[in-house]
Amino acid sequence: MAKSKFFRVAVEGATVDGRVIQREWLEQCAAGYNPATYAARINCEHIAGYSPDKPFNAYGTVASLKTEEVTLSINGENKVLLGLYAEIEANDQLIAINKAGQKLFTSCEIHPDFAGEGKAYLVGLAVTDQPASLGTEPLKFAAQSRPNLFTTAHETQIDILSAPIDSDAIGKSIGESIMAFFKKKEEPATPPPPPPANDNSFDAQAFATAFGDSVAKQIAAATKPANDAVAAIQSDMTALRAQLAGSPQPQTFHRPPASGGAGAIVTDC
Repeated sequence: MAKSKFFRVAVEGATVDGRVIQREWLEQCAAGYNPATYAARINCEHIAGYSPDKPFNAYGTVASLKTEEVTLSINGENKVLLGLYAEIEANDQLIAINKAGQKLFTSCEIHPDFAGEGKAYLVGLAVTDQPASLGTEPLKFAAQSRPNLFTTAHETQIDILSAPIDSDAIGKSIGESIMAFFKKKEEPATPPPPPPANDNSFDAQAFATAFGDSVAKQIAAATKPANDAVAAIQSDMTALRAQLAGSPQPQTFHRPPASGGAGAIVTDC
């Protein structure tokens, strides 16, 4: 789940039911909170549903707490009060409704005497849109003798921390993509037998010979049509030469001498 930055979830002072959150309660919550001991889950409107289906399922877990002093203006007067800040692990559902402008406030569920140890502990955190309607009944996991204390709601902006960039993983992914690109699209149905164990030798001469034979076969196949055509032309030319050599030479044309009317030969000049 995504982890948020620290944000204020409670301030010492008034609660929705008229009680007062004591300063030491917030200090005890921050000092003693341990998710491994008891994890404060995030719910909607202080209702912990029995079903994992929304809207009353869990929206995440409080990861850690701390306190800081904050200056608030109350009735025009600035007061320095102690605030309780939470870092939460939120699921996608909580992030989505927060971005949609819903359930913008948070309210703490504090048990003043957690496990009978006499110290306060954060047992839950609610998201809500209606601070005036927050209930005061204890949740089922609280001790029956003391109700949980629901604090005044505070507007919440959940800022999710960016996950660190793993450059090694990115480089490995790019390398695997390049290798996959150059691999054959279809592998043979029957894989070739594996090489003998510990056979790490590489026969460069055999590789060069096989590569040369493969290239020669491809060139021969590509040039065969042209070679056949040239051979046919050469055969036709040879046959034509033989035919012409066996034919008799044509006689030279001679013009007969001209004669006169009396049969006498007249010089042709």
